[in-house]
Amino acid sequence: MSLQNELSEIKKKKFQSVYTLIGTETFLSETFKKELKKQVSDEEDDDFNIVGFDMNEVELSNVIHEAETVPFFGDHKVIFVENPYFLTGEKKRTELNHDLTLLESYLSNPLSTSILVFMASYDKLDERKKVVKLLKKESKVVDVSKMTEKTLIPYLRQYIENEGYDIEKSAFEELVYLTDMDLSRIMNELDKLFLYSLESKVIKKSDVSSLIPKSLEHNIFDLNQYVLKNKADQSLNLYHELLISGEETIKIISILLGQIRLLLQVKILLDMNYQQSNMTDTLKIHPYRIKLAVGQSKTLSFDILGQMFNELIEMDFKIKTGQMDKELVFELFLLQSR
Repeated sequence: MSLQNELSEIKKKKFQSVYTLIGTETFLSETFKKELKKQVSDEEDDDFNIVGFDMNEVELSNVIHEAETVPFFGDHKVIFVENPYFLTGEKKRTELNHDLTLLESYLSNPLSTSILVFMASYDKLDERKKVVKLLKKESKVVDVSKMTEKTLIPYLRQYIENEGYDIEKSAFEELVYLTDMDLSRIMNELDKLFLYSLESKVIKKSDVSSLIPKSLEHNIFDLNQYVLKNKADQSLNLYHELLISGEETIKIISILLGQIRLLLQVKILLDMNYQQSNMTDTLKIHPYRIKLAVGQSKTLSFDILGQMFNELIEMDFKIKTGQMDKELVFELFLLQSR
């Protein structure tokens, strides 16, 4: 079931005895936890009726014992089960003994006053396991997977509108870019933007640019753009700013090399008529990074990219073998005309 549908049921206090949240989107899973806690207990910190167990630290028998115990106060208790790695194919060396037969038995007759929530923060579970098959049959499965661009964009626009704000198109694009289309990061940044734009209720690009700092990868992406467009002054200025902020030349070269490699890979796959979704599967890289690389690579030639790649490889070798000063050789690279 979709998260929104299940949240709607929870708000009506229509609880399931067992939930299984599958997916790695932290913001969505935390939203579920927050709403469930809110509807079960009036207290923010209710140690009696809202408990959690980490399966990396305690045995499953503790969870089942808690689930079979009636609440001290109130109508329900919630038990969150974190890191249930035994639902996956992951093998761990541990002294813990997770007796899955206890869970299998409990699932056949769960206590109506207990709400057991498995926080399966994984891309997928091991479908071959009996306990997984039982969970999928007997529990309410909630999808908290990473959103695709197709679902994330309208979700964000609707969320911003529901909060009573407007956002300029350029500001929205900058927000998505600076957060690498990561929902958890976007929601954290939106809290700041809402507060900053409290009076106007309009989020502008300048607001986004001033409040959301660029990561090293984004700065090097800009550096890459300057180099490819022969903007030597901007290249040097940005490089010096990175040095002043404490970044290492070797690290900058490494990230720049990775970006050039990605552009070459994407360009090759484009020539082979790959779609963006196929590139994501092939290269195992975030879809948004692929999208940016596709747009950038279309205006670049193999010769230029190949030349830059070879120069960076040779430069890295000379620096690591002590043949040249790292800052001098990188500045010479930035000054070259292409």
